[in-house]
Amino acid sequence: MFNAKTQVMLYMEDVANAIAFWEALGFVLLDTQEADGTLVAEIAPTATADLSFVLYDLTYVQSHSPEVNVAAPSIMFSTDDAMALYQKMLEQGVQLGELVQLEEGLIFNFADPEGNYFAVSGTAN
Repeated sequence: MFNAKTQVMLYMEDVANAIAFWEALGFVLLDTQEADGTLVAEIAPTATADLSFVLYDLTYVQSHSPEVNVAAPSIMFSTDDAMALYQKMLEQGVQLGELVQLEEGLIFNFADPEGNYFAVSGTAN
């Protein structure tokens, strides 16, 4: 049976740079390993989160498993303070989309250094 722990695999051109990006946003580095000379890392929003990202080297995956779809998945994060998170990311120079007011709260998107987009929804505090 499935449990609540979920890992999403992200395929990166530069795993070390991706780690630095996510850590700057407050993510926690849970684990790093080396697989055939390439860096593999697990990161999560918190040390106890049920969701984590496993960052794999894109070139390695393409050469060893060419059948794998390496496109970034469409992921939406949630936050209790969308305004504060948006401001933090703006100050860090993260590429951001427009902050949009919806009936139930705020939503915006952002890109990682490799151009993968993610969305964030949350309340306006």
